[in-house]
Amino acid sequence: MLSYQHAYHVGGPADVIKHALWAHVLAHLAKKDGALHIHETHSGRGIYDVSAPETQKTPEYRDGIARLFGAEPTSPYLQAVHALNSTTKKGNLSLIPGSPAVAAHLLRAEDHLHLIEAHPNEIEHLYTSFPHATRREKNIHVHHADGHKHITNLIRGANRNAVLIDPSYEVKTEYQQTIDTVAAILKQAPRATVMVWYPLLSNKKLSQSLIDGLKDLGVPATYLVHYTWQTPEFDGMHGTGQIILNLPYKMEADLPALLKPLAQPLKQKIGQLTTTLLVPRT
Repeated sequence: MLSYQHAYHVGGPADVIKHALWAHVLAHLAKKDGALHIHETHSGRGIYDVSAPETQKTPEYRDGIARLFGAEPTSPYLQAVHALNSTTKKGNLSLIPGSPAVAAHLLRAEDHLHLIEAHPNEIEHLYTSFPHATRREKNIHVHHADGHKHITNLIRGANRNAVLIDPSYEVKTEYQQTIDTVAAILKQAPRATVMVWYPLLSNKKLSQSLIDGLKDLGVPATYLVHYTWQTPEFDGMHGTGQIILNLPYKMEADLPALLKPLAQPLKQKIGQLTTTLLVPRT
């Protein structure tokens, strides 16, 4: 099913927390020497124009990145946002980076970024966002493919790998499919750092099945990060969930301090950030 387009939801509270956490994961991994191979299974457009009709139709960014844009860019995520807008008129928020643009901002010369996208319209936008990706000498690679299926063609166990999996979950079977994808990745690369995003909805059954399924994989240093901005009874998405497997060493101690300065301005009815250890580090 290929109806979902992220442009309608870009830059909202869920995006801010997800992308900030992803940026911190990559920044921690970059502290170690050796090429890092970064993979995104559901890349979207990569870069989003605030003035686009889709973005203005449901301007979730006003409750998200727009609330943070004026703050001092001390986090890797905000630095990526400001870098993207540094050449725009008066430095205003004109462009919103998706996770690919956040990762690209943090890319070192030796690293590789693999961006997978299945949607026929979104892939064209992704190529526009990274026009140099088709050139062999560059280290950003765009793949028009099903992320769940194609990711295992790219993962190499000998490499240092980081993977972001953030499907739309339009189809309910995608919760189990995501568990299966993570299991397949870790079978090929047991030490890969994998981050999974999912929405927090009033019906907790499916998200809880995802949490339980990922926990049952037994991967050391598996952490859960939830941020809620509405009560659980809210009709719609009331929060954002992320699970990180093989969390980078020592990052767990930094998680609350890293995210709270970004999470607090997003507060609506409530603003609650929780981090939970699912599987301890061995």
